[in-house]
Amino acid sequence: MQIFHAHIYFSENEITLAETVRETLANAIPKLTYIGKLIPQPIGPHTKPMFEIHIPASHINQTIPIIDELRQGLSVLIHPVKTDELEAHTTSAKWLGEHIPLNLNALPPN
Repeated sequence: MQIFHAHIYFSENEITLAETVRETLANAIPKLTYIGKLIPQPIGPHTKPMFEIHIPASHINQTIPIIDELRQGLSVLIHPVKTDELEAHTTSAKWLGEHIPLNLNALPPN
């Protein structure tokens, strides 16, 4: 099954908002295959705290507008899962809200 990841970013002072958005998205999108916990520090290529959700490709077009409506101003990176992670996180990615700089050096080489 082809999957998309959505990374929802927040600042230290937005933890309560991020918890609310996470719960709201989980309730509004029953087709999610994974709902990650809040990660309160940068990790991998992600330079801000975030949480991650997984969306089946078959539902991505219906899900993006829901995420956009419910993100409450938080930035969201949506990308397909690909062997080429650099491509997945850049040219194949879509942003909702402000683009957050990524640490692309943290991605594995192809």
